[in-house]
Amino acid sequence: MTKLRVLCVLLLLSSLGGVAAEQQNEPATQEETFTDLTPGRGMLDPANLANLVQRGDVRAMNNVGLLWAKGFDGKQSYKEALRWWTEAARRGYTVAMNNLGLAYANGDGVEPDIKQAFEWWLKSAFGGNAWAMNAVGDCYETGEGAEQDYVLAMTWYQTAADAGDALAHYNIGALYETGRGVERDYAEALVWYRDAARLGDAASMQAVARFYTRGLGVEVDLVEAYAWHQVAALRFKPQEVKDAELNKQQADAVAAMLSPSQREQAAERLGQLEIQTRPPEPEKPLEPGEVRT
Repeated sequence: MTKLRVLCVLLLLSSLGGVAAEQQNEPATQEETFTDLTPGRGMLDPANLANLVQRGDVRAMNNVGLLWAKGFDGKQSYKEALRWWTEAARRGYTVAMNNLGLAYANGDGVEPDIKQAFEWWLKSAFGGNAWAMNAVGDCYETGEGAEQDYVLAMTWYQTAADAGDALAHYNIGALYETGRGVERDYAEALVWYRDAARLGDAASMQAVARFYTRGLGVEVDLVEAYAWHQVAALRFKPQEVKDAELNKQQADAVAAMLSPSQREQAAERLGQLEIQTRPPEPEKPLEPGEVRT
């Protein structure tokens, strides 16, 4: 199964800033995708949003939709969220297109329609959104929303990976590991999993650990495997409970095979991996009218 996280609760959240519609296409580092809603952040302050919406700020429109989807002041409406996202998408804002795709995929405010979700993600992908490129690749790989085509799946994953999307790196690794659409190549799979891990993807760290445990594409190294399991445990998000539990089970199994000195080596290696996979500090939300330099 590919690693496209289509969640019912967590929606795409864009950074709030006084950015005009014609300036919306910014580097991927300034676009937050699948982030948790952090209470009290300025990007969801209704007063700030009202001012920015009046100025035609598409990010603000997207975040008004997010407020409606999550609920605010005792009110919640996916239909209102869809209305705001549709308006932002009409103005070319790719994050809003992604949210529309998620709404159709999950049936939030509309009848579930994975084909319609695919169309929104495809439009966003052609607009340069890396997350959407990966989502399109996932649809082609699974055959959900589009006719199954591993070649197109790989093409879109590679495009998304080139744009810095960690999930795309993982998905390419998974294709090489399973031999879907390409010749099975564990060494190549490990390269892609490592790249995704360095971008902060916990499941990829777990995959690297698994490869070192089993000797897939690399010699067995239980110390390295245990260190990767441990750093993965630090990176799983709160909602990724099942993945974190599986990682712990695998880590415990590896730990049982280590000597005390090997555990010490793994602890030292963990310190290195923690630095290498540490996510960047979140940027401070912009104040109304402020432009990030």
